Amino acid sequence: MRGSVTDYRSVSADLRRAYDAKADQRDANPVQEWKLALWSQFLERMQAESMTSLLEIGAGPGQAGRFFQDGGLKVVCTDLSPEMVRLCREKGLEAYEMDFLRLEFPDGHFDGLFAQNCLLHVPKADFADVLDEIRRVVRPGGLVFVVMHGGRSFEGVREEDFYEPKRFYALYADDELELILDRFFQLLSFDVLERGESSADCIQAISLRNRS
Repeated sequence: MRGSVTDYRSVSADLRRAYDAKADQRDANPVQEWKLALWSQFLERMQAESMTSLLEIGAGPGQAGRFFQDGGLKVVCTDLSPEMVRLCREKGLEAYEMDFLRLEFPDGHFDGLFAQNCLLHVPKADFADVLDEIRRVVRPGGLVFVVMHGGRSFEGVREEDFYEPKRFYALYADDELELILDRFFQLLSFDVLERGESSADCIQAISLRNRS
């Protein structure tokens, strides 16, 4: 892994503590309609290509994982937070405490990978290493679906964050993110779903195919 002033290992301990503390609260939150629409879109694409195995990274309390499992996929979930892993397992999901840089699975093990609002916590200096690890565990021709918050380039702690400790974020402008992802995957679609008063409020939903 390339060295950086802020690297993933330096922020992961705070992320783990922050998400452990909010695990039950996040689990109790109802799933937003825009998320259900994205999940359905990706599930339908997986089904259309007869793909059955899915890895979800940064799985949180397992709401998406349970949706995909109910849709007939064989789902494996990973998360930094032990509390999130516990909640995934309580939903009947196979789940492991694991970080993005050490996905402990064989090469090409999964047909697809789903990452919702988790890669935005990876420092930009380490983003390529994480994408390379994602590419490694997804089979050639497999599908990857990434959801990010972004719309502008930013890196650091957001002072308005109400989690403790405050979380590290790395956000990307649309063209910046598309350019990076294109180095690793075939871009199938890049949709900006909604945008608030600030350009930082957009939701970036990206469908990718593994080239390697």
